This record gives sequence, structure tokens and C-alpha cells, in this order.
Amino acid sequence: MPAQILFQRMSNWTTGFVGQVTLTPDTALNGWTLAFDGAFAIDSIWGAEIVSVSAGRYIVRGQSWNSTAPAGGSIGFGFTASGPGAILDPTGFTLGGATGVPLVPPGPPSISVGDVEVLEGAGFATFEVKLSAAATGPVTVQFATASGTARSGLDFAALSGGLTFAAGETVKRVSVALTNDRVFEATESFSMRLSNASGATIADNTGVATIRDDDAARFSVSDASVVEGNSGNTILAFKVTLAEAMTSTVSVSFATSGGTAQSGVDFVARSGTVSFAAGQTERIINVTAIGDRLVEMDETVVLTLSAPQRGVIADGTGIGTIINNDRPRIAIADAAVQEGDPGAPGMVGVLSTRGRDIVDATGQAVKIAAVNWFGMEGTTFAPHGLDVRNWKDMMDQMAETGFNAIRLPFSAESVLKGGTPNGINFNLNPDLAGLTPLQIMDRIVDYAGDIGLRIILDHHRSAAGNGPNGNGLWFDGGYTQAQWVGMWEMLATRYAGDPTVIGADLSNEPHGASWNAWASAAELAGNAALAKNPDWLIFVEGVAEHQNNYYWWGGNLMGAAERPVQLNVADKLVYSPHDYPNSIYPQSFFQGDDFAAKLPDLFDKMWGYLWESGTAPIFVGEFGTRMTDPKDRAWLEKIVDYMSGDVDADGDKDIAGPGVSFAWWSWNPNSGDTGGILADDWKTVLTDKIAAIQDILPEEAEAIRKASFTVTLSDPVSSPVTVGWRTAPGTADATDYVQASGVLTFLPGQTRQVIEVEIRADEVAERAEEFRLELFSAQGATIGDALGIGRIADDDWVL
Repeated sequence: MPAQILFQRMSNWTTGFVGQVTLTPDTALNGWTLAFDGAFAIDSIWGAEIVSVSAGRYIVRGQSWNSTAPAGGSIGFGFTASGPGAILDPTGFTLGGATGVPLVPPGPPSISVGDVEVLEGAGFATFEVKLSAAATGPVTVQFATASGTARSGLDFAALSGGLTFAAGETVKRVSVALTNDRVFEATESFSMRLSNASGATIADNTGVATIRDDDAARFSVSDASVVEGNSGNTILAFKVTLAEAMTSTVSVSFATSGGTAQSGVDFVARSGTVSFAAGQTERIINVTAIGDRLVEMDETVVLTLSAPQRGVIADGTGIGTIINNDRPRIAIADAAVQEGDPGAPGMVGVLSTRGRDIVDATGQAVKIAAVNWFGMEGTTFAPHGLDVRNWKDMMDQMAETGFNAIRLPFSAESVLKGGTPNGINFNLNPDLAGLTPLQIMDRIVDYAGDIGLRIILDHHRSAAGNGPNGNGLWFDGGYTQAQWVGMWEMLATRYAGDPTVIGADLSNEPHGASWNAWASAAELAGNAALAKNPDWLIFVEGVAEHQNNYYWWGGNLMGAAERPVQLNVADKLVYSPHDYPNSIYPQSFFQGDDFAAKLPDLFDKMWGYLWESGTAPIFVGEFGTRMTDPKDRAWLEKIVDYMSGDVDADGDKDIAGPGVSFAWWSWNPNSGDTGGILADDWKTVLTDKIAAIQDILPEEAEAIRKASFTVTLSDPVSSPVTVGWRTAPGTADATDYVQASGVLTFLPGQTRQVIEVEIRADEVAERAEEFRLELFSAQGATIGDALGIGRIADDDWVL
């Protein structure tokens, strides 16, 4: 068969669209070009690049990583387009393969009609008639209704005629009038059939309209709740309603059953029949709840409707909640820890910014030297490599290799909807079995804190998959901007009080947006997250283009000079560009014998000026290479020099301090572009890569010691319980531990939480010392033991 070229609109708005082109060649492609006509401007493109545009005729070619396909295989690219008013689809496709032979455009679209289901009183049943793709010329089709169990003239008005799709149109609607009566009757249906299509083929010629009767009495029961009380009885009042008043008596049976509540212990069982006289629309069924003094979870009673007389049940289940009013007790245990030696300076406590530097809780300028561990953004819903290794062993190796943080990519789908983690060998990772993606994230955060690593949460995409969002925005794949903001509020709340999580990389590579649009969105989400967790750093990536200056996706921060991101909490903004070498794509600035000498000025122009000027810190969130291309090695040498402070590449350090923070892409060997720090066996560290970045890795620091105080709730309850906490000196003072305070939250059902206090190591021989951790201001519980003693054992005595 000849080559097939399919164009689809993935989304539409008034003056633009997102388009996807899929090529299915009949001969193998090794490099390709595609020409087409479009009365629009392409704003951004992925999977291909524009070669030329002349009089509305585009010529594009596949990017290096997207240029080959076998015969009968498929390859595709996408783009966003805009123009004045409604925009027609592209036409006149001509594909050039490896031999330059033109291939034919796609055939005509197909036409189909959908089914519809409505209530009788809706007035109309509206059928949607759709084209599979917009046509370049008019498409016509005839339609006519046909009786089924619903009869024309009695249940609907017969209708026939013709439809014409203008060029570019893909949807038409036909509304058939319904007859609304007061007769109680069964569900009925009729159909609408298509025929005699011109300019398209008919794929589905019959749509069925199902008419649900709405003349029967429709019974519903509401939920109910009541506070239990310490003794005696209280009443759960379930409201049973009719959708509308009837002209004669109707009735429905009911019965209670235990949800989590137990009949005879927590409530008094009831059953019977409730009747509605003519004109009545509401009745109350009272169920008795039995009070007690037990601390327990809220409990539920179920009231179920059944056996309606002269009616149907619209909502037949009411949930009655018996709310517990007995409070649990909170207690804190003591903690003991060995002091340790300081080693190289590490990151202590919460991080902030000061000019170009990221600083820790002691005011010390620090460098984040992270590695990207991807997978949770994809359909495995977990970091990759867990089919081969234990997850803790993997993290231990990251720390041993010299990294002090992990940039952890994830999808909105993984944390908002869940998904089932897969690609995991549970014999090697038994403690991950049965966990959700968010719970796996919790485990990674907890263990990172144990071994001295920090975590940056990277919203890599919306729906689970690979790479950034296809539309180049921060929301896509069925997710909205509001959900994106709410996701960051949820994660900020979840990890509040835990300095292991450094902060939020708000969205990965927003290449489809202008800088001003992205900066506004970053402020919206960043300020929402900081309102929930003011300790976080907010990482803001770049765009792809600014004022006709093109760079890597996520790498262009030129717009921040005139339109900086403004956050409501001071000293929390970090700009985070991405930068890549020639092997990823041979950009124009990699051409010429002297390209390497020009790279420092390019870094400065695109993102480094913010750091050099002391405006804000820079965290290069992605950079990496397989180190097989000589140009890659030259790029890597220059960017490492630049990030270390030698901004003019003359061998002398021009900017004092720890330098630019970064996250190498990637730890995973299965990155098609760059490979990983690990070899394909997922175990062996590629030492040539580590040697190439050794100058910007921090000195090895001893893992931070922490005193772990266990706080317990005597019984689980159904509402959140909170308690304030703070450290206080004893024989140990602020030189011995990091002062901290916060609010601890027990979620419904939780009975155990841990508060960790970082210890300041030294090499001074001294006696054992103590400090206090105090609980106060409990909400939803009483405090039984408010004081925990932290004992620091000295390890510096020499005998």
C-alpha cells in the first residue's frame, strides 16, 4: 500500500490548535522531509524542525532522534499553530523518503454517527455526526430517523434531510424532538441512519437514541451524620425524597445494615416501609445511634432503599456517619544519637537563597549536586532499575558516587490518580509491594534523609509517559492548570517540616509557552506551594524561545532579565535551565572550528547572567552526554568550567563560592539521548563521566546524624490531629543541634509519627549532652507526655 499521512487535531482553541502528524511509510525511511500547505503560523514544533516556509508552504524534516522508520512502521511529530480566527487543517502533504521519492497524501476521511441517551423530558435527542479528519472540500451525507421500540409520532418526531461539512469542519449535530408525556413506561429507543455520502466514506451509519422514562416516582435517600455522645442515644436522620410530587400514594422499603458500625453496639437496627401521600416529596427515617466513651474511628451505618411501589430508585443508599467525640492521648518518647564528626560541610536544615548562592540553615553557601533518577513520570509509576536492583542499594550508590541530591521526575497522574507501580522485582524490593506511587515517593524521601541525600520533586509531565508535555505547557493530557496548582499544594503540605525535600521544580521544559506566560504560571503555582510550605525552594525552568532567540527546551531564561519571577516568600527562587550537547541535536552554535570558545558567552546569554550578576542562584536541572561525540566533550569541559566559577574559560576561577548547582541527566542507563552514570547492567558506574564532572562534585560529607523522636497517638481517629513541637536547650545548645519547630499532623488512621532533629557534629571531646523536644497546642487530642529528651553521645574521647 502507498505511504499514509494522518493529521489529527489533539486540542483546539479560538485562534489555534495542537496538531499531530503520523507517517506510515511503505518503504523504510532513513531521514525524511514533509511538505504541506498551512494558512497558519507554527509557534512550536517537536519531533521535527522547520526547513523553510514560503507562501504558506512548509517544509519540515525529522529531528535526528526521530528520522528513521521501517516500512509499515510509524513515525510522527507535533506542533502548535495560531492564526487570525478559525484555522483550516494543513493540506497538500508530500513526503520525501531516503530516496527523495514523493509519496501520496492520505485518502478521504470517514464519517460516523454516535449514540445518545436522554430523559424523555429533555426535549431533544441530539446525534453527533463526525468526520475522522477535516476534508479539503465539502462533504455531504443524508440522514433519516427510524422507529424502534420508540415510535415516530408518539415518542419522537420523524426527521430526515442532508448535512454538508465545509472544508475544515469535523462535527455536525442533528436534534430530534421528543414527546414528553406523563405515562409510566419502559425505556425505549429509535435510530438515525446515514446514507449517500459524498467526499467521505461511511464508517458507522447508525446512531441509537435511548429514551429513559422520567414519569415514575424517583426515590432518593440522603446521607446523614451525628456526633456520637458519651452516653445515651442520638439520632441519625436520613431524608428520603421524591424528585417531584405524585398524584397518588407511593412507597418504598428500607433497612439498615452495618458499615463499620455494629448493630446493637453502635446503632439500633431498623427496617420498614415509608409512604408518600399525594403531594408529599420528603420523609425522614430516624436511626438511633448509641453513645459511648471509647476512642475510635468514625463509624458508618448504611440505609438501603428497595422494592419501590409505583416508582424507581434514583439513589438507594444513604451513609450515616457516627462521629466519634472521644479524644486520644499524644505522647513523645526520648531519643538517643551519637554525635559524629563533621567531615566536609554538608547541607544543614532548610535551604534558602542569598544573591547567587543557595545557603543552608547555618548561612553556609552550598551546592546541590544532584542526579536525575527517572521512571516515576512514566507508565511504570516508579523509578527505573528496580527490576534489577534493590532501591536502597541504588540510592546508597548515588551517595557513594558523590551526589548529594536526587531530582525525582514524576507525573501528575502518578500522584493525583495513582496508577499501579510495575517493572519492579518485588523479591528484591519486598517493602515496595502494594504501595502507591505516592507512597513509593514517601519511601524514597524517608531513606534519602537517612543517608544524607536531598530530594527535588520534578513535575516532568501531566499524564504518565515520556518527556515533557506534548503541548509544551505545564498542563496537558486531561489535566488542568488548577489541578497542577492543587498538586503542588498537596505535595508541599505532605512534606512540610521535612528538610529532605528541597523544593519544587514546577514544570519540565515548558517549551510551548512565551516567557511572560510561563513566569505568571510559575508565580501562581510557586506562591501556592509556599503558602503551604514556606521552607521550600521554587525551581523555575526556562522556555525554548525568547524574542526569536532559540535554545534548548527549558534552557532559555533571557526573559527573566526584564520580567523576573516574583514570589511571596523572599529568598526562595532558583532558576533552573537545561543544557545539552551536539549529540542531542546539532544546533547552529555547535558549528564552526571555534564553537567551543564561544560557549561561555552563550551560557551567559541564555541563563548564566542571572548567576554572574548575583540576581539569583542557578540550578542546571538537566545536562548530560554519552561522551562519544568530540563536540560533546568540548561542550562538557566548557560547561563544567563555567559552573565551577571559571566563566571565561581561562583557567582561573572568576566567581568565588561553591559554584552553580546541577542535576546530571541521568542516573539511568536507559536514557536514549545521554545514557546514564550507570552502565547497562544498572550496577557499574561509568568512571569517565564521574571524572569529567569531578571538579563540580562536592567533597564527601558524613551523613547527617539525627535524633529521632517517636510521637504516638493512643488510638486511631477519623479526623486529623495536630500538635505543635519545638526544640529547647538543655546541657546541649544550638551549637550541638539545629533548632527547629513545626506542627505535626496525624492523618485519619495514623497513630505514629517521627520528628527528626539534625545534630551538629564536632571533633571536641565533651560529656554527653541533652536537649528537649516539647509538644504543645494539640488539636483533636490531649497531650499525655509533652517532653522528649534528646541525648547526644560524644564520640571524640581519646583514651
